[in-house]
Amino acid sequence: MYKSFDVARSKPEVNPTSTGGSTPPKALMFHAIYRNPGGEEQSFANESKLLKSIGYETVQCTTENSKISRGPWAAVTAVFSPRVLVDALRIIRSERPDVIYVNNLWPAFSASLLVAARAAAIPTLQAVRNYRLATPSAKLRADGTCTECGSTNYFTSCVRNGCYGNSRLQSLVCYLSAAAVKLSVLGWKQHRFVATSAMTARLVEGRLIDSGRVVVRPNFGFEENEPEFRSTDSVVCVSRLTPEKGVLDLVRNWPQGAGSPSLTVLGDGPQYGEISSISAALDNVTLAGFTSHEDVIEILRDSAASVVPSQWAEPFGRVAIESMSVGTPVIYATSGALADIVGPGGTPLHTLEESSIREALDRIFGADDRSAIRRSAYRHYSNRFTSRKAATTMRELINEVRS
Repeated sequence: MYKSFDVARSKPEVNPTSTGGSTPPKALMFHAIYRNPGGEEQSFANESKLLKSIGYETVQCTTENSKISRGPWAAVTAVFSPRVLVDALRIIRSERPDVIYVNNLWPAFSASLLVAARAAAIPTLQAVRNYRLATPSAKLRADGTCTECGSTNYFTSCVRNGCYGNSRLQSLVCYLSAAAVKLSVLGWKQHRFVATSAMTARLVEGRLIDSGRVVVRPNFGFEENEPEFRSTDSVVCVSRLTPEKGVLDLVRNWPQGAGSPSLTVLGDGPQYGEISSISAALDNVTLAGFTSHEDVIEILRDSAASVVPSQWAEPFGRVAIESMSVGTPVIYATSGALADIVGPGGTPLHTLEESSIREALDRIFGADDRSAIRRSAYRHYSNRFTSRKAATTMRELINEVRS
């Protein structure tokens, strides 16, 4: 029906009369699926489920970035796509949504989607789950420098150094795409950027993004019941296998010898081959590859701890709250938002040297009462990151952009 995206519908989980009307309000949702799907796909699914839980009918519009052909026209449409503009206007006129939720624009949807929403005067929430709005690489350190070139001058340095895809042209396209997005919503009072953490908000504000238009709302989970606090001796790391995630050094320096716990790595990515080669030579490290979300949760539940070894300004770290939601403490790198997200739900990992990894493991496995650590992790999750709390915030956000 639409050339730019596929459409799926979901009915609300509550009676429309409970939301104050005879018919349910409607949310039109957009997400460009990454070539290597990860946490943002799970976030999109969770946001849809959340909207349904508060009485919204959802219309999910998705496309796969892997289907994009390469070439000059692809570069143009990554900045602005006439086809997306036409299709977005068509579905907005047809569905007449009360709110639009945008999870990921890059690169398939482009700023065209926001132009259509603004032209139709539909209140719009746009998720900010990485730093694409600031830098072509989409990856920053806590001080705002690009992880690839070390600069805060994202145009002259990141483009010149080809920080996206080792290509100056692709980096320029990324920069122009972000500029088009920011210009398309400039001064639009019915639009909000929704950042997952205060750090994410801080790093994307400015450069045509007014701080008053950026709101902070963390990711959330649907685990609502206190879990069984199991006692196990294995550790798990769930991550994309890319340089900024730190998994390669974690595996390379994982403690060996008697009494060292086992490590299971779940995930896929460019560093899979190198990590596979290293882990094959270690007795207590297993690389399990891509794992379904349902299986990830069960493995987290059966682990003594999870490790999030990110070496960049992690915007949030979804696996951290998923771990705490089943009572599994998190060993977290101190970069990015993780320290604030995890807090009493785990213990810090200051470096990826073997001595630092051992110290963090000792704080978990050497505790007098390991069940107390697990209870603390779940308590922290239940106090801050449940879907009940997220539902309240979502209602408030929608009311704000609709007013």
